[in-house]
Amino acid sequence: MRAIRFAVVGTGNIGQQHINLLRSGDIKNAELVATVSRSGAAVAASVPHFSSLESLLKAHCCDAVLIATPTMDHVTAAQLAAERGLHVLLEKPLAMSVGQSQSLIDNMPSDIQFAVMLNQRFHPAYAAIKRLLNDGRIGAIQRYTWTMTAWYRPDVYYKVSRWRGTWPGEGGGLLINQCIHNLDIMQWLFGLPDRLSAKVAFGRYHDIDVEDEVTAILEHDSGSVGLLQASSGEAPGFNRLEIIGDEGVITWDDKELTLLKADQSVSEHCATTREMFGMPSFTRETILLDEGVNQHAQVVQNFVDALTQGSRLLTPASEGLGSLQLANGMLLSQWDDSAIALPIDSHRYEQLLSERIASSSLREAQNIEVEIDMEKSYR
Repeated sequence: MRAIRFAVVGTGNIGQQHINLLRSGDIKNAELVATVSRSGAAVAASVPHFSSLESLLKAHCCDAVLIATPTMDHVTAAQLAAERGLHVLLEKPLAMSVGQSQSLIDNMPSDIQFAVMLNQRFHPAYAAIKRLLNDGRIGAIQRYTWTMTAWYRPDVYYKVSRWRGTWPGEGGGLLINQCIHNLDIMQWLFGLPDRLSAKVAFGRYHDIDVEDEVTAILEHDSGSVGLLQASSGEAPGFNRLEIIGDEGVITWDDKELTLLKADQSVSEHCATTREMFGMPSFTRETILLDEGVNQHAQVVQNFVDALTQGSRLLTPASEGLGSLQLANGMLLSQWDDSAIALPIDSHRYEQLLSERIASSSLREAQNIEVEIDMEKSYR
């Protein structure tokens, strides 16, 4: 079986991670054959480097592209590669908006495999929580609360980049960049809410135009309610998820996953107990996690297996729409100062986003020597 020949498009921080992964030999039936970036500097001496996607396509040297460019280039790069018959694995988010993403999906050729890098679905804790919920271990969900304030970013993170923290470059900030994985996990676990309302702060902690603090309430017709608190300006910050069910509680504090299992449902106890201050009894269980999972490798391997063995894609591009519904919906709620029904009015959102893009610009990147440890970026 011939290996799938990959080109990595975009050689920034996350692009370099994907280059290293494909060169490591950890992905079966895959090989890195080229890299692409505007800088013109080869980042992997063992493979050809191209200064544009167009020049790569003329070389006819690969079967698939892994696109890790700034968000503003995602749609154009994915469309161009697919038109030339290349399969596409796209970094998050698919695009700046639900409308752009849906159009990209709708126009993708039927013979092209198109996936999105939703790697946190393979995070041991979130995968375990998904299993617990699917198995009904805590019964009907009453509420969930996720504090996502561990996404602290100092000013230099934005200063060295033309596109980060700008409407033209990202179409947003905290929600569409840092929290997009968490938003994906949220809708993966609980489904999309039917309504949401949000209070969003723009440039509260940083000299940026886009959002860096969000508080949102998510309402489901089932009666369950979610609360999101997110920030890229708090330190040290927290990553804490609490899920309250009728038969138990799941908590994840970024270190330990815990299940509190009730001996009887809370609703039954509430209706039948004769103890005025009584409470159901709970058994505490710490869920053991596999710490050795390489999340990005899981996504890439599944993508390769879909191409070589016909395996089902676990992160098809369509799965990237839910997180954008939440991210776009929260911004729209702030802009309209009202609760928003989901799915959002994608045409109205596109109009409002376009206005902000037209009235702003990319920044002039500052030439600052920085220290980069990508492991510290995964929260």
